[in-house]
Amino acid sequence: MLRKLDKKNYIFFLLIVFLILSSTHNSNFKYNNFFNVKRIEVVGLNKTDNAFLENKFSDLVGSNIFTLNKKSFELINSVNRIKSYNVKKIYPNQVKVYLESAKAIGFVKNINELVVLGNNGKIIEPETLPKNIPEVTGTNDMKKIFQTIEIIKKSDFEIKKIKKINIFPSERIDIEFKNKKIIKFPINFKIDDLNFGFRVINDEKFNQVKIIDLRIPNKVITDD
Repeated sequence: MLRKLDKKNYIFFLLIVFLILSSTHNSNFKYNNFFNVKRIEVVGLNKTDNAFLENKFSDLVGSNIFTLNKKSFELINSVNRIKSYNVKKIYPNQVKVYLESAKAIGFVKNINELVVLGNNGKIIEPETLPKNIPEVTGTNDMKKIFQTIEIIKKSDFEIKKIKKINIFPSERIDIEFKNKKIIKFPINFKIDDLNFGFRVINDEKFNQVKIIDLRIPNKVITDD
């Protein structure tokens, strides 16, 4: 049995079909005032930010709903806090824009500011700083920082268990965990290198080891 919402959309669908069939020139259907957008609703952020974006899209109100598509709302891509968005047309004259907020995956402490890194590859300004994200030190090269975090996220390690990622100019990356253990990796580590480190740090033989050096291929060097 159709839900009420589905019935409503189905009725509008039948109405659209009727207008197409009854139009003398079907090309005029696209420009029928009945389908001019009366409301654009944005959801996904807080009320203030949603309203701000709705105001930005006010120029689109009055447009024919058939002329609008996702590209019509690409202004959203300039908002760093947003990871992605989807546009839903509610016929005959409403549009709803669904936003997905970017999530913090790490942060960098500069002299006068805290730079928060988002999972959309951009610097973001979250309302609150999550507790379970690592600090990144040793470099301000944002491209390198994002690349490093993305590789770690794809490995067997859990970001929330990492306290700090140290990227050294000496071609070394240290991952410091919340249990105070440290693994040293070569600067250009790959997912396989990280997964090997994951197996090592979880091996009972290394339970009491605080520092593990994996910079040399096929070697595990420890420092108690």
